[in-house]
Amino acid sequence: MMRVTAGSFLIPDLLEQYMKESGYTERWITVQEIRACFQPDCPSGQAISGFLGRNHNGAFAACRYKVTKIEKFRDTTPPYRVIRRYLVQERPVR
Repeated sequence: MMRVTAGSFLIPDLLEQYMKESGYTERWITVQEIRACFQPDCPSGQAISGFLGRNHNGAFAACRYKVTKIEKFRDTTPPYRVIRRYLVQERPVR
């Protein structure tokens, strides 16, 4: 489990830390994966999902990582909820 350092509760920072520690520059992720890594100091799932959705729409151009694709799928176990996964890629350094 990854630990959040004091004052590092901003979702872009969490996303960057998650991607750096996983060692990937491109990866499919879910909100649940991020929350599992940063429990109990993690923001709500709705806040993370909202950030990732807005990131996909280009609202966070200064963020080091961008969401390039969102896919939805239905969970195979009850309660059969719809889960989104996000393709996160590191932005090229300019």
